Amino acid sequence: MGDPQSARSQRLEERLAREIGLALALFAVALVQVTLLTGPAGFSIPVLLVLAIARALVGAGTAMPVHGLIRGLWWAFYGGVALDLAGTLPLGSHALAHLAAVAIVALLFRRLVAERPVVALLAVLVGAVVYELVLLVIVLPPATEWRAYIQVVILPSLLLALIPTLPIMALMNWLVRSSS
Repeated sequence: MGDPQSARSQRLEERLAREIGLALALFAVALVQVTLLTGPAGFSIPVLLVLAIARALVGAGTAMPVHGLIRGLWWAFYGGVALDLAGTLPLGSHALAHLAAVAIVALLFRRLVAERPVVALLAVLVGAVVYELVLLVIVLPPATEWRAYIQVVILPSLLLALIPTLPIMALMNWLVRSSS
């Protein structure tokens, strides 16, 4: 039998290595999102937001739902910080917007079955609205024309967020189920 202290430190090291690996992987996804997935109008497909929402929803359907929701919040935080480092908005704005979106979606949709396509699409729709509204409050001045912002920024962002939703939900469902 090994020393309990060394087993505990080994588990801590494994957990830390896993978290660093996740953060680096999400940073790579952030780089792809801001460079390759950006269209001519400047909009990009919010892959990191959809990943975090999918992780929270799929995790909520596991044997330990609270742990799954917390993992989704960690994914939101890492993805938001990665976007803040790779993007042009103030540091912390994407992280705060991701955390708010995932937390609200998790609270609203935690009891629903995430495997249903309608639930996944609705959850991402709500999350994208929260994300864009938080960014609006943080970044833009208070005198911003709301109607124009909704038509020009929020509606195209919502449509772009729905594009990868179902494949990402299926992938996340497979990853979480195969790892547990």
